[in-house]
Amino acid sequence: MNILITGASGFIGRHLVERLTECRKHSLFCLVRNSNKAKNIKKFGVELIYADITRNDTLSQVLNYKIDVIFHCAGCVDSRKHSSFYCVNVLGTENICLLALRLGVERVVYLSSVAVVSGNSQIPLTEDLPFRATSIYGESKIEGEKKVCEYRKKGLRAVILRPCMVYGKGASHMAGRILFGLKHRILPLVDNGKRKLHMIFVKNVVEAMIFSLSKKEFLKGSFFIADKEVFTAYELFNVFSKALNVGPPLNIPGFLNRFLLGLPFIGRKLKFFNEDRVYSTKRIELWGFYSTYSLKDNFLSFW
Repeated sequence: MNILITGASGFIGRHLVERLTECRKHSLFCLVRNSNKAKNIKKFGVELIYADITRNDTLSQVLNYKIDVIFHCAGCVDSRKHSSFYCVNVLGTENICLLALRLGVERVVYLSSVAVVSGNSQIPLTEDLPFRATSIYGESKIEGEKKVCEYRKKGLRAVILRPCMVYGKGASHMAGRILFGLKHRILPLVDNGKRKLHMIFVKNVVEAMIFSLSKKEFLKGSFFIADKEVFTAYELFNVFSKALNVGPPLNIPGFLNRFLLGLPFIGRKLKFFNEDRVYSTKRIELWGFYSTYSLKDNFLSFW
């Protein structure tokens, strides 16, 4: 099978490339923009295609290849420019959908995010809740999903997967910030760490992506992907601290919680840990996928 991967040099993309290389039955083509970052995946013997998903003129060269499947992992998760979120997560996604139709691929697997519904108050969150984001990133992923759905109506065979916070070796964005904060002893527990945080190990994400190629049921709707276990912030922070070989996380005294949460910058960051974040995985489990990697059983091998 000929597989094209966008965002191949990124956190999830690198793990996907490594896993597919182990199969030894696929030809991998990786879209990259940065030659320095591409060094991380060259060692796997993949063919690099230098292109920018936000520019159709660079993507046109892909039409010279026979591609069966596209894994669309590329995305903007953190930027000071609001326009970057739109260009990559919306325009870039539309360009990949258009490219996929022109190539006549068998399937596109699109990595969305639980951020598209995170503004809903229901616990656990389910896939059928209305779009409601709490950040510019989430808003851009909503628009990206809408583009994929539009192209489904045009005949695109597309899977929409929504991972929650992803952790693992090389983790970036929120999981990376948590690890940095714990390592440098600057991230305390809010409200005694009793809020629940549902996360997913990067290898579970990769296995779900590959699994979604085998079921026609994945071509409709969307699917949350998350670890089997749901931990409290207290439990997670302690596991991560042990893996990092640092002391247990600091705990904010109860009388300081309200004060810190009310601060302009720090408060906004800490509020993330002051809500339960749990996602139902019943839909994807109905079709046979279960996350097999466990944080508590294997945390020392995750770093």
